[in-house]
Amino acid sequence: MELMSNLFRILVVAVLFQQVLRAELPALCDRTNTFQVSLPEGSITGESSLREHTIVWHPEKKKYYLLADVIPLASDDHPNTYNTEIHLFSSLDLADWRYHGVAIRKGTAADDFDRYGVASPVAATLVDGVIYCPYSARKTRQYTGRSAGLAWSGADPEQIPWNKSGQPVSDLPGEDDDVALISRAGDDRFHLYHRTTGADGYQIVYRASKNPRDKASWSQAIPVAAPPEMVRAQELTGAVFVDGLFHLFIIEHFHKGSAQIAHVVSQQPAGPFRAFHKNQRYLEPEDQPRNIIYSGHITPVVRQGKWDAFFWTTSQQGKRYGLTGHPVRHNP
Repeated sequence: MELMSNLFRILVVAVLFQQVLRAELPALCDRTNTFQVSLPEGSITGESSLREHTIVWHPEKKKYYLLADVIPLASDDHPNTYNTEIHLFSSLDLADWRYHGVAIRKGTAADDFDRYGVASPVAATLVDGVIYCPYSARKTRQYTGRSAGLAWSGADPEQIPWNKSGQPVSDLPGEDDDVALISRAGDDRFHLYHRTTGADGYQIVYRASKNPRDKASWSQAIPVAAPPEMVRAQELTGAVFVDGLFHLFIIEHFHKGSAQIAHVVSQQPAGPFRAFHKNQRYLEPEDQPRNIIYSGHITPVVRQGKWDAFFWTTSQQGKRYGLTGHPVRHNP
């Protein structure tokens, strides 16, 4: 009888352990509490959509700062982020957002590497009171020659526009896009990830630097988070360091079927990356809002080293789309 009782306890623990393993982080969100960011008709920008985005907690300002692609519905390229700029918002609580204006402007000179738009701020980071935000720079009217640029705030992020690098910080042979920058306490390096295309197809690459504003300081790009064979293309859409792990969220497009978001992690910035949960590479449909658009563009929010919230790109009204978020549930 005692043996059977012990076996039963072991079975219960094993089942609970499997349930914990299968619980994706977005599933831990409080769905009863919803945040919305939108630019409806009558907004200072005109009715506009918001696409790729990043949110940074600033402990000195006690505010969240949101940097996002803003695409006016009046743009000939809507819903795409071509010839657009990156705008700044702030919030005390993730629920109410104040619009500040354009933080990262596109170039103005004919030969500027970002003359035809700045976009795709996957992940910004805060170091010594300065927010560093990488972006995809569009060099030509045909939106080719894309590279990774870098912008940074002053001591007051709301003083805009921000400073920018005079040249790309990463410019590989293919098209560079979907750019993320991560820092971690006790590490003097900045960790850069972005999607690139080329002879080897779509890849997520990694570079590191102790002086991110200097292009020559960046290490050689190496591919990380290689996709499974059934994947034809990748988009990096979220990146963060938390709980001792580098987390990447990658939209993966299959040769057949709809795209899904992979969640992969590594203890080391250059990998190897593995599925966050064993045998479960992708988020489940119930982990995300039903009205996600363009595969979701998920953004994790971290505050003081803890998971805080998740935001997604979602459809809103008519052709307009924007952001929907939920806070992460924390056990008392």
